[in-house]
Amino acid sequence: MATANFRRLLLLATLPFLAPAAARADAPVEPGRVYVGGDGVTIAVVPLKPRSDNKALVRVTGSGTVFDDKVIPHERGDGDGGKIAYSTTYHGRSWFTITVPSAAETKPIPIYLPGRRDVTVKFDERRSAELKTDDIFRAYQKQQSDGSLKALAAFNRPEETAHHEKQLAADAGETFAKRCGYKLPVKINWASFSDDDIKELSIASYCGEPIDAMARLCEDSAEAKRTIEKAIKSFGCTMGPAMQMDIAGTTLNWTTSRSARNMGEFARKALEKKL
Repeated sequence: MATANFRRLLLLATLPFLAPAAARADAPVEPGRVYVGGDGVTIAVVPLKPRSDNKALVRVTGSGTVFDDKVIPHERGDGDGGKIAYSTTYHGRSWFTITVPSAAETKPIPIYLPGRRDVTVKFDERRSAELKTDDIFRAYQKQQSDGSLKALAAFNRPEETAHHEKQLAADAGETFAKRCGYKLPVKINWASFSDDDIKELSIASYCGEPIDAMARLCEDSAEAKRTIEKAIKSFGCTMGPAMQMDIAGTTLNWTTSRSARNMGEFARKALEKKL
C-alpha cells in the first residue's frame, strides 16, 4: 500500500511539469528572441508555426513610436550576406523593421521604427529565455480583432501628405531660410501625386531639389541672393511626365517626374537661365 501511495504521489508531482511541455508543443508560436537597446528599447521576434510559412510576430516596447506594444505580423525573408530580414506593411508601404545575422549576433543591430533611425539593439539571452510567447500571441489576436493592426497597416493619404510636407519644410525649407534669409511658402499640388507616388517616393527630395539649388546659389553669391529674394516669393511643386521649371509672377513652379534624374543639376541650370 505504501508503495502504491508513493507511486501515486510521484505521478501527481510530475504532472505540473508535463502540462506546459504539451502546451508548448501545441502552441501556434515557436520560442522567440529578444533584442535590447541601451535606451530601453526592446524588440521581440517570435516565429509563427509552421516555420515554413516564414511569418513572425514582432513586438517593440520603449521606443516612443507608434510601434510600441503592437504585436505586428512580419514576413521573414533572406537578406544580404545570409542575414534574415523581417518586413511588414506600415501605412500601405513595405517596412523593414529589423535584419538579423543568421550566425551569432555580436555587433549592435539597427532597427527601423517610424520617426526613429537611431536605435540599435543586441540579443539578450536571459530575456529571450523569459519571453512568454503565448502572451504575445494572445495580444496579437486581440489587436487583430480590435482593428489596431489594420489601422497601422492601412494607407492614410492625409496623414502621409502631412508627413511629407513636414519633412520638406524641415529639410529644404530650413536650409533655404538660413541661406537666403527668408521663409519660402511652399505648395504641393497633391492631386498630381498618386497614392503610389506618396508611398514610394521621397517627396522632400523630388520637390525639394530646386529649393536646395536656390539655397546653394544664395550661399555662393550675394548678388544671386538678392535676385532670388526679389524674384521668388513662393514655390509650387507638381508631379508630371518630365522635369520642367517656370516662373509665373513671383512663384517658381517646379514639375518633377518619377523618371527624373540629376534634378539638382537641372534645377540649378534652369534657375541660372531664368534669373
